[in-house]
Amino acid sequence: MSKRPLIGLTFCFALCASTVLAQSVAELENRLRNASDKEERWKITYTLARSLLSAAPDRAAGYAQDALSLSLEMQDKRREAEAALVAADIAWRGHHAKEAAKFYAQAKDAAVSAAMPDVALETVEKLQEIALSQQDFKAAFEWGQERARRMQEKNRRLAEQQAREQAASNAALLEEKKRENHILIGLLAGFVLILTVLYYARQRSNRRIRGEMAEKNAMIEEKRRRSEQLLLNILPPAVAAELTVRNKVAARRYERATVMFIDFVGFTKAAERLEPEVLVAELDYCFSKFDDMIGRNRIEKIKTVGDAYICASGLSDRNERPVDMIRVALQIQDFLQKLKEKRELEGRPSFEARIGIHFGPVVAGVVGTKKFAYDIWGDAVNIAARMEEACEPGRVNVSGAAQAAAQDDFQWEYRGKIATKNKLEMDMHYALAPAALKLS
Repeated sequence: MSKRPLIGLTFCFALCASTVLAQSVAELENRLRNASDKEERWKITYTLARSLLSAAPDRAAGYAQDALSLSLEMQDKRREAEAALVAADIAWRGHHAKEAAKFYAQAKDAAVSAAMPDVALETVEKLQEIALSQQDFKAAFEWGQERARRMQEKNRRLAEQQAREQAASNAALLEEKKRENHILIGLLAGFVLILTVLYYARQRSNRRIRGEMAEKNAMIEEKRRRSEQLLLNILPPAVAAELTVRNKVAARRYERATVMFIDFVGFTKAAERLEPEVLVAELDYCFSKFDDMIGRNRIEKIKTVGDAYICASGLSDRNERPVDMIRVALQIQDFLQKLKEKRELEGRPSFEARIGIHFGPVVAGVVGTKKFAYDIWGDAVNIAARMEEACEPGRVNVSGAAQAAAQDDFQWEYRGKIATKNKLEMDMHYALAPAALKLS
């Protein structure tokens, strides 16, 4: 089939959609001119801001500001949160990071006052993303902590709701059983035949109730098993066991840890061209492959921050040489290169990554008692991040300490001493191939 009819058909659909949008906007603007009630004006300006978000961001921004002003006049925190969120999204799409951060912060405060936890969580995630885009890692870390707290609160609410539903279900079953027992007691003075029939009915009902209770207990057990599995996905097995028994985890120092930072190149530009669902799916595909690779090599995933992926070895399993980490880093670059070639053939955007690795002491543990997450701290973590920042796309940049611990296992390209952010000049090496592949 020729592609020209498809292109023409697509253009017609786009033109029709544009025409419908223009008519809808014109109708709303006409209603706005005739509206006198503040509540109606707010609904129209808010709808216009959302409708024009992609087609006319400048006009959308103006309507968003009007909606925000009206919500402040009405002293309606819920509408203030919704209007500020739209204004923030418009500013963020327009690359006005500071303005977007101001509106997201206003939306968060209003959402908290209006008891809108999901909106508050969304704004915190956006504020963390903005801080990362501006390389304000301290603010990003603080927003990340608040995001973690709000996620924990959300999970707590869900758990409480499930508990209430379970309690209501059990109470209904017990009430049903009680009602049937009352019927049985009332009929005991009756005929023997009726007594026998009712006794049989009671036994049958009890069997049904026991079956339902057994089924629900099985469901509860399955949910408990899934919760334990989820905990193991978040924490190393030894840490998860300690947390389950003691309800807290003692921080530990590991002298021979290897830390790896992976960061995608051009992620922000790709994010502007791709639909959010497509972008998240692509990121999930890559990170899932990373999880599989490190899982086969006794490496612990620490966390992801936006498009950055952080992992470490030499922690609870005592995998104290950086050889496995460097080997996995080369495998990841090989995987991304093949994926890039495939995506280019498909005409789709692709990612390249910078990888930095350092070998040294870290402190690892779980901080707090709510919304906990396993994390690592120390100068080794910062140096690994500097290694990643000083790396070229598609390469694996290794510090002098990590290279010295694995020098006989790989080929190397010495880069010399290179200055890093907030650090003195440091030795850097590009890892090439395993030593077994060296040419004679």
